[in-house]
Order: sequence, then C-alpha cells, then structure tokens
Amino acid sequence: MRPTLPAAGTRRPQSSRDRDRFVGFAFAAADLLLETDSMGTILFSAGARCHLTRGEVGTLVGSNLLDVVAPSDRKYVHVLFKRIQEKARIKPARVVFQAIDGQKFPALLGGCRLDSCPGSLFLTVLLASGPRNSAAGTAPVGELMDEHAFNSILEERIHIARERGLDQGLTLLLVDGFQAMVQAMPEGAAEEVKEGIDAYLRGLSVDGDSVGQLAGDRYGIVHAADIDGREVQGHITQIIQAAGGALPGGIRSWTMDMTDDRLDAADAARALVYTVQAFASAQGGEFTISSLEDGANRMMADAVERIGRLRATIENKDFFVVYQPIVDMETQAVHHLEALTRVDGMNSPAAFIAFAEDVGLIYDFDLLLTQTVLDTLNSHRREPNLPDVAINLSAKTLMSPIFLKQFQSVVEPYGDLRRKLLIEVTETVVVTDIARLNEVLQKLRQSGYRICLDDVGAGSTSFQSLYGIQADYAKIDGQFVRGAVENPRDMAMLRSMVDVCRQLGMILIGEQVEEPVHAQLLADLKVPLAQGFLFSRPSRDFAYFAKDWTKVRGGGKVLWKS
Repeated sequence: MRPTLPAAGTRRPQSSRDRDRFVGFAFAAADLLLETDSMGTILFSAGARCHLTRGEVGTLVGSNLLDVVAPSDRKYVHVLFKRIQEKARIKPARVVFQAIDGQKFPALLGGCRLDSCPGSLFLTVLLASGPRNSAAGTAPVGELMDEHAFNSILEERIHIARERGLDQGLTLLLVDGFQAMVQAMPEGAAEEVKEGIDAYLRGLSVDGDSVGQLAGDRYGIVHAADIDGREVQGHITQIIQAAGGALPGGIRSWTMDMTDDRLDAADAARALVYTVQAFASAQGGEFTISSLEDGANRMMADAVERIGRLRATIENKDFFVVYQPIVDMETQAVHHLEALTRVDGMNSPAAFIAFAEDVGLIYDFDLLLTQTVLDTLNSHRREPNLPDVAINLSAKTLMSPIFLKQFQSVVEPYGDLRRKLLIEVTETVVVTDIARLNEVLQKLRQSGYRICLDDVGAGSTSFQSLYGIQADYAKIDGQFVRGAVENPRDMAMLRSMVDVCRQLGMILIGEQVEEPVHAQLLADLKVPLAQGFLFSRPSRDFAYFAKDWTKVRGGGKVLWKS
C-alpha cells in the first residue's frame, strides 16, 4: 500500500505537507506501519501485507500483533512493548514473524510512543534480508547464543560501533545459583523463568540478537549505553520472584566500555572477547572477589595492556629463534632442527603463545615465524649440510579459512628452500573439528610439506587426533619418556602410543631426553628419533648445525653441543 500524496502542482497547507512528508519518511524506512495499544491490539495498519494476511493490510486492524509473531518471540516482543513505554523509543530489533501460511521470516521491529497519543504505540516493520550469517554467530529461534557465537557477534558489533560512532556497552551478568534454582523449581515455573530472562535480555540487546548465555549462570549483552546494570538486576529479580523462584546467590553485573580507543577495533575486540572467555570459564578468583566490578575491569585493562605488548612484539619482531636438533638414534646424526621462539623478558614462551592463541593473534605470529625461519635458511643456503627445520604452527592458525593462501604467499618467494620446512602441529587447545584440520594438513602434504604431531599423549593431542590426522611424524610427550623409566603405568602408556603410531605409519620422536637412561629406553622401544638436553640445548647458532660436523667420542661418551 502506498500513502496518498497530493497531485503535482497542487498547493497544500503546510500542516498537510508536513504530515505527508512524515508519512513518506515512514514508508521509506519500513514495509509496514502499525499503531497498537499497549497490549499489542492493532488500531491502524498501512503498507505491505508482509505475508501476514491474505486480504488487504487493513484487515489486520482488531487483531493482536503477537498473533503474527512466531511463538518463540512473543515474550520478547512483549518486552519490546514495555521498553517503548519506558524509553519512548526503541531502535529496530530483529523479530521472527509467522506468515499466514505458517512460514517464519525475520523482520526488524522498531517503535515509539507520543505524549500526544497516550495509550498508543507506533511501530515499523522492515523485512530483513534473512537470518544472520551463521559464521558471524547465530542461535536457533527463541534461544540465546552460546559463548562461541556471542564472541563472534561481539567482534562484529565492536567494528560496527567504531565505524558508525555508536555509543554501546558490554555487560557481563552473573545470576549466581541460577542452575540450582531452576532444577529445584517445577518444570513449568522453570521454563517461565528461563524464557522470561531470555526475552528480557534480548529486548535490551542491540538489534535484539546481541546476547548470549555464556555458561549456565552467566550472560553477555551488547546494548545501548543508556542501559543501567542495577535496572537489569532488578528486572531479572522480578521475573524470578513472579515465577515463585528464590535465588540462592545474588545477581551481579559488570558493564564495560566498547569505545576504548587505546587499541584499534580488531585488538579491542580481542581484549573484550578474552575477558568474556575468562568470565565464562572462571570458577573463582577475579569474578568472585568482593569488589567484582573492579575485578572484571582489571582483567579487561590487563588484556588491553597485554595485547598492546603482544602486537608490538609482532610488529617490531621483538623475538628471536633458537634451534634444537632432533637426532637419529642409530647414526647419532642430526635429522632435522626444531625452531623454538624466545621473547626477551620471558622465561618460557608457553604463556606468550597461549595468550596469542586466546586473543587470536597467533595467526599473525605463526606467519611471521615462518618467514623468519626461511630468512635464516636463505642466509645459510650455501652451507654444506643445510638441515631441515620444523616450525610450530598452532592448530588455530592452520584452521583459519585464509591460512593456506597466506602461507603460500609467505613461502613462495623462497623457491625450493621452502621444502626444507616441516610443519609441527601444536594443540594447546582442544581441536573440535579434527576432520577440518586434517583436510588442511593433507593439502600441505600434497604440496610437499611433512607434518609432525606435537606432544602426543598430552592432554590435547589425544588418540582421537592420531586416528583422525594423517601425519609423517609423531612426537611423544616427554612426561611419558621420563616417567616410563620408573613407572609401569607410564611405560604401558608409552608402549601403547609407540604401537599405535607405528601402525599408523608415523615416524616416532621421543622428546625431553635428558639422561642416557631415557635414550636407552627409546632405543629399546625402537623409537628412531629423539630430542632433548642430552644431545643439545636450544641454540641461536644455526650455522653450527648447518656445518658438516660429527659427534666427538671420548671415553665411550657421546659429547654434543651444550
């Protein structure tokens, strides 16, 4: 339906022209205009039918808007009505409607109230292009997003807020004891509470889809800056009490500024996501101390500072690489080297790498490490015994959708020298999609790269990884090598891993070999390769390993660089 406008050349009173102008603006921004009472009964309807009625759009008058909203979103729309009455205006929020044929479709519902028309709500409905892309984070209709999906949409919201200059905030909400309470409530009452809280939080969130249930009793909401945490706590308390519930703990909230300009948009998103992850997984400590808001903000400030330092380390190349040999147990010759990262001021790179993975900067670092090692190989390419080098690449890096293309662009300028690289897969976090990781690794193998699985037997590199990934080498975690000397259980585990890897066609490497008894144990198990302080400590002297050197025997003892 199109609003009736005056014929060309016809002069209209200014009041009529103003009215027509506002009608034109309204239809430019929406497919359907509605006036309802405070309970949703439609008093006026104009515009497109939007699949909501078989007849003219005017036939919607007298019905209730909630009748054409998908059942899963009706409580949520009721919350939006209340917010219009409280705040006078809401920005368009994503709502799922139900067409006359039963099909569901998304639309943006916005609205306001006018003091000159008490009791009425003025609503706009704009058909959405479709559900939010699943890659950006989405949830089934009527359900809140999980932590992973919420973190994805949080990154998106930060970029949009920065680009458009929007004033938005992130609130983390802890409903302490929520799970215990709903389990103790009758089924109907428990559902009433869960649906009521979900609907209320969606009503607060940007576009109605920027809220996630991060854990059983924890939520994250991206919202306009005018949302007050105490108001949120009060509303949730009312929802619980109305259903007859009693919360054993309390409700606490922390609101964080999304416009902090100490970092660019990408790194600011990483800092917030890191804080959300810590909040979702915390069992105590920072989020249960007496000054809770200070604790959350301290964690955020710490994340901002650490990301800034990490970014500077990457951009300024404030790290260096040391090399440790992997030795052939039979010939005692160097089989290949492993490139290990060291950062000035840090005793161990483990925390550095783990944090880079947590905040999504490991990808940049891994590509820079690859280039650094290739530069070293290139500078020593005329040495008579140039060794192969294993580089550690995070499973997170390997599973990035743009990794293969970016990796190829890094290694291609080095020509055949890139064939000197082995790729050692590190899994400091559990990989949930083994098949996807294996697909990437097989493409690398087809390109001529050899693959090594690191720390086999440790927590994250499990037997599932062994069976799901085709690799050329498997590095046995050093705790089993050392433990098997005295502990029969560790010996049983070590034998089992050796047998499995051998049956899967992988060449075995024993790591953290520090004493001759460790080397003898591996020799007895016919493990062909070994690495550890017994043979050499990591060294920056790459040229030493590239020369045509041999072991020196003295008094029956093999002496290596130390």
